[in-house]
Amino acid sequence: METKRILVVEDDEITRILVIKMLENAHYEVFSASSVPEALNLFSVQPVEVILTDIEMKPYRGVELLHKFDELKQKPTLIFMTSKGSLSTAVETLAEGAFEYVGKPLEPQVLFPILDRAFLERKKTQDLILQENHVPDFGLIGRSPKMVELYKNVARAALSDSNVFIWGESGTGKELVAKAIHENSIRKENRFVTVNCGALTETLLESELFGHIKGAFTGAIFNKRGLFEEANGGTLFLDEIGDISPGLQVKLLRVIQEGEFKPVGSVENRRVNVRIIAATHRNLFKMVQEEKFREDLFYRLKVLTLQLPALRERPEDIIPLASYFLKKKTPLGKKCFFSGKTVSLLMNHSWPGNIRELEHAVERAVAMRQGEVLYPEDFALGDSHFMEEAVICEPHQPLTPPMILRSQEDTLLSLEELEKQHIVKVIKRTHFNKTRAAQILGIDRATLYRKAERYQITLGEKEESETQPNQENPFPETAVH
Repeated sequence: METKRILVVEDDEITRILVIKMLENAHYEVFSASSVPEALNLFSVQPVEVILTDIEMKPYRGVELLHKFDELKQKPTLIFMTSKGSLSTAVETLAEGAFEYVGKPLEPQVLFPILDRAFLERKKTQDLILQENHVPDFGLIGRSPKMVELYKNVARAALSDSNVFIWGESGTGKELVAKAIHENSIRKENRFVTVNCGALTETLLESELFGHIKGAFTGAIFNKRGLFEEANGGTLFLDEIGDISPGLQVKLLRVIQEGEFKPVGSVENRRVNVRIIAATHRNLFKMVQEEKFREDLFYRLKVLTLQLPALRERPEDIIPLASYFLKKKTPLGKKCFFSGKTVSLLMNHSWPGNIRELEHAVERAVAMRQGEVLYPEDFALGDSHFMEEAVICEPHQPLTPPMILRSQEDTLLSLEELEKQHIVKVIKRTHFNKTRAAQILGIDRATLYRKAERYQITLGEKEESETQPNQENPFPETAVH
C-alpha cells in the first residue's frame, strides 16, 4: 500500500493534536509543525506530498509557505484551513496557488475527499510535467516510445546526405524535424531554406524556387535569385510538396536528377548542390496510383522516409509540450501554472490540430487568464468542455440540452450570464450554505469561490449551518472519529 504523507502546520496545540489523530486514524503518515519556520525545516529533511496548514498563524501566516515552495520543481500540494470563513481569505489562498480551502471545525466527510483528490491529481501529473532542466533531443519535445523512435530516425537521416520525405498530419512539427536534420548534418554551416508549396500559385512558386531574370514577365523589373540558389550547399525544405502542379513536378525532378535548372525567362542553366527535404500531410502513394503525382519524383524524394506521430498517439508528451509552450508564452517576469483539472482537460482532448493546436490553446489561455493559475475555462477546446463546467442542474432534475438558452423573459443569454444567475439562485435557496450549494452545482468549494469572485457574487459571511467555533475546542467530539 502506497504511503501518503501529510505535514500538519498548526500553532494551536489542541487543534494540531486533534487533526493528527483524525489523519492517523485514516492511515495517513503524519508529520507536524507549530510554525512556518518549523515546517520549512522539517520539509527539508522529510519531504511530504501534501501540507495541511492553518492560514492565520503568528508571526508568519500559512500563506507564506506558498511563496517559500514557489521555486521548487516538486512542490507539495497545500490545503489551507481556517476558522475565518470569509470569501476574501478563500480567494487569497486560491489565487496564491492553494489546492483547496477548508473551514474549521474540520469534518472527515469534507476533508478526506479533498485529500483523496489531492493525492490522485499528484499521481496523475507527477510523471507528466516537463523538468525545466531537461533538453530533449534535437530541440524536439517528448519522451514517448514513438518520439524515441523518431529521434533515432532523425539521427540516421542527419548522418546521411540523401533526400528525406516527411509525412505527418498538419501541425505535427514537420518543419521542426526537417530543421533538426539540417542542423545535425554536414550541411549545418550553410542555409536552411523553407517554402510552403501549397501557399503559392504555380507561377509564383516557380519564380520562388528557380528565380527569374529581368523582363521575364510583367512586373519582373530586376533579376531575382531563387530559393535553390539561396540554399546552395545547404538544405531546401519543400513543405506540402503534394500541392505542386504537374509542370513544376517535371522541373523539380530535373533539379534533383541533374543538379541544374533555368530561372524563369532564362536560357542558361545554373548548377546547385542542395539537399531536399520534402513534407506533406497528403497520401503521396495514393496520389501516384491516381496519377496525380509523378512516380519517379516520388521515389527521388523518399530515399529516406520519416513518419511523424499525431499528438493523440503520444499522450504522454502532451503535458511536457504544454509546459514548454506555457513557459514560452508567459510574459517575462510573470508566472503561470496549470490546475489539476486543466491537466486532465489537456490529456483528454483529441487534438485534431496536433502540436500547433496545443500551442495556440496555451497561448490563448495565457492571454485570457485572470490569475497565475490556468483553469479549464481559460481554454477554447470545444463547447463540450464549457458545457461540462458551466451548465448545471439541481438534484433529481434531468438535464436536457436546449437548442437556445433563454431567460424567463425569453431574452437570449450568454452561457456566463446563465451560469451566474443559476449560482445566485442556488446560493439563495440554500440560505448561503456553501457546501450544500457546491454539491447542488456539481462543483467543489474552491471552484464555487473562484466563480463567485469572477461574477462578483456575495456568498455570505457565515459558514454553512455553523455557529462561531469554540476557540478552546474547535473540534466537536464527532469530528475526530
